[in-house]
Amino acid sequence: MTAEIKLPERKVLISHIISSLGEYWEKNSEHVSSLPVCNYQKNLRVIIPLKMISVELPNWANSYGIENQLLVPQECIDQNDNSDNWWKVDWWLAMFLLMEGWHERLWEQKNGTIHSYSFRLKGWDCRAWDHAWVNRICLFLRRWYTEIHNTSINFFGNLPDANIVLSHDVDAVCKTHPIRIKQSIFHFFNSLVLLFRFRIIESVRRFSKGFKFLFGNEDWWIFDKLLKVEKSAGISAVYHFYSDQRPKTFKRWLMDPGYNIKSERLRSLLSELKDAGHEVGLHSTYDSWNDSELIEEQKKTLEKSLGSEVTSCRQHWLRFSWNDTWFNQSLAGLKYDSTLMFNDRSGFRNSCATNWKPWNQIDNKAHQITCSTSVLMDSHLFDYNDFNKHERNDYLRFWVMECKDIGGEISFLWHPHTLSKDYGWVENFKDLVNIIK
Repeated sequence: MTAEIKLPERKVLISHIISSLGEYWEKNSEHVSSLPVCNYQKNLRVIIPLKMISVELPNWANSYGIENQLLVPQECIDQNDNSDNWWKVDWWLAMFLLMEGWHERLWEQKNGTIHSYSFRLKGWDCRAWDHAWVNRICLFLRRWYTEIHNTSINFFGNLPDANIVLSHDVDAVCKTHPIRIKQSIFHFFNSLVLLFRFRIIESVRRFSKGFKFLFGNEDWWIFDKLLKVEKSAGISAVYHFYSDQRPKTFKRWLMDPGYNIKSERLRSLLSELKDAGHEVGLHSTYDSWNDSELIEEQKKTLEKSLGSEVTSCRQHWLRFSWNDTWFNQSLAGLKYDSTLMFNDRSGFRNSCATNWKPWNQIDNKAHQITCSTSVLMDSHLFDYNDFNKHERNDYLRFWVMECKDIGGEISFLWHPHTLSKDYGWVENFKDLVNIIK
């Protein structure tokens, strides 16, 4: 299926890439655009679903690939002879299409938003999400220039240091009925999956855990424990809080958090977080993803309880539209967003690990808001994968090492209430903190 949203002109596209990934060419950035990169933008038709093509790298650059290869969208190779030779690849187009989620944007235009569920992208080449291909292409371009011109490896400056941000979406401060229902359903569903695989003992254990979760009563105010772990590791985190003051409808009761940000206990916690050097951001409600007035109202409510400006956010349930969400967050006065992630799997949703101002497809220029990719959250380890503790640690290390190998910037998400005994995920959270540290 071919589709179209107007791409920026070639010079604008390259300028946007160079600016967005400026940490890879802090010096002499004006020279990187002189590389003899092919141009396949003329008469381009982007095809969905996304299909990635493997490109073999030359010996002098194979360390920047995975098994000596980089993956690019099929539109970025020579369509006439189907060549995958590295010198016949439109590397600028590849970076733009991936970083800006262009294929997803086209899918949304044709089929409506997937919000953040990867399984809705039928026929997609999931390898696009396994590595930060855009960052790896940046490293390749740096090396290509030094190979051509016989310059120092640091001609464009030192490689950037990796930056991994630990973040928390505060979805609960006590055990509410909606959370009992939703998490128990997860346990019961996974119990059935295990049963169908004839893993009877594990199925019974998972069902029992769901039953205990549904009817147990535990105090979920665990912020003292959480802050102690982060303080001992020297980590400053980002805490996103819900702040809606509208009367509850059944849908909002079921889908949104249930606490009141104006309560004395929450106001005291906000003050403690701020004093400890943590950042407080907005966790906009389930229904706010395309409503700037609603986002702004919640932002102002949180600011009153915090006593200072709120600039960052992440949408609740990762409700997101490429066309609408960043546009409306910007209108609401927010400056930073980390919603870009999948609910149902880990990975680089835009094949990239950087903070950048995404392309505004309506106004044909960059958004004002700065965004980052969130790569992993706690539920990926427990609800969507059947890992043991060792496998979870290996999985965590994989994403951390990918970020470190390419000098990227990413966010990890861990929900505070999962440190409770009801969940029992505290040890893996400590492992994550130690891996990051």
